[in-house]
Amino acid sequence: MSNTHQGKTSVGFAILLLILLGLNLRPLLTSIGPLTQALQAATSMPYSSFSLLTTIPIMMIGVLALFAGRMTRALGYQRGIATGLLVLIAGLVIRAWPASAAILVVSAVIGGFGIALLHIIIPELTKQQFRHRLGAMTGLWSAALMGGAALGAVVTPWLDAHFSSHSVALASWALLALITLILWLSPANRVPKADIPPRHELLKAFKYPRSWLLGAYFALVNAGYAGFIAWIAPFYGEFGWTTQQAGNLLALFSLVQVMGALILPTLSRSMDRRPWLALAVITQMVGFAGLCWLPEQAPWLWSALCGFGLGGAFPLCIVMALDHIDDPVQSGRLVSFMQGIGFIFASIMPLVTGAFRDISGNYQLGWGFHILVGVVILLMTTRFRPSGYKAAFSVTR
Repeated sequence: MSNTHQGKTSVGFAILLLILLGLNLRPLLTSIGPLTQALQAATSMPYSSFSLLTTIPIMMIGVLALFAGRMTRALGYQRGIATGLLVLIAGLVIRAWPASAAILVVSAVIGGFGIALLHIIIPELTKQQFRHRLGAMTGLWSAALMGGAALGAVVTPWLDAHFSSHSVALASWALLALITLILWLSPANRVPKADIPPRHELLKAFKYPRSWLLGAYFALVNAGYAGFIAWIAPFYGEFGWTTQQAGNLLALFSLVQVMGALILPTLSRSMDRRPWLALAVITQMVGFAGLCWLPEQAPWLWSALCGFGLGGAFPLCIVMALDHIDDPVQSGRLVSFMQGIGFIFASIMPLVTGAFRDISGNYQLGWGFHILVGVVILLMTTRFRPSGYKAAFSVTR
């Protein structure tokens, strides 16, 4: 589907598919959380092992992204997305068997591979299809990703109660992936062919300092999300909040995060994304400051500010990386490398903030750390002047 050949219907169908693909990227991870106690009772997994069910898929996104060039070259867009959905379905269907440590870990590995493959292709495909609406469309699938994360956490307990089965509740998310796969393979979906240059002409992102700078930037942008999701519930649990109250706070965070992902990239219509990135970072810093020093005064406000800032920064960072290189394939290589560094770092971030909790005896040090990270991000943001994008990479097409 190139922009020049899409009519209104095909553009609408492409947008629908983009939303569905985004919705599939997180339920594998977030559906586990609400059933943690029940699954631990069924599997006898300790917390350290149980955390692998989240860490493994995130780590796989990062590791596989470093090999994105070979994956896309071998599969292309059409087969690549289809393969990613098929593997994700397999990973989810495995969960239909009675829960055990082995079943859940194998599910995380297989499903994580499928999600990782989708993460590689979606940004590149988005630039190919929506070159002139890149900010808005990247924000749209990012918002769908965040919405899918919220759905996984909110709907899974309802499915568990409805089917009276933890396994069925977890495996039910395969249906969403199956519907997406059927629509993806339908004749109405005319996917553009990946115009991939010879291997020796593909961008070797690791050779460029700007690639590493973007990778470090994306890692820090994702650090706040990982830290917030991991520790906000136990943090307010220490203030006497119930699990339901903490869940509602997370729901608000996810809702406002979606708003940030939709609004800020859409507003950033020029190539200079820095003012909007700065706004996103400052917003989340105010939220973390509130959690650090005034946690009981306005917890809903602090969570909303963190959500809006973190939600807006994620797609803006991806769009900024895509802006560096005109060619969708080459810019896709860059984004994959950036995601690789970022997600590997994000997968260990909950452990880092948890260590701060052990050292200090409270969560204040962890929240303060995220404020410091925000300062570093703001300083790094000044480096990304659009006038220097082309000079940062000498091998483009």
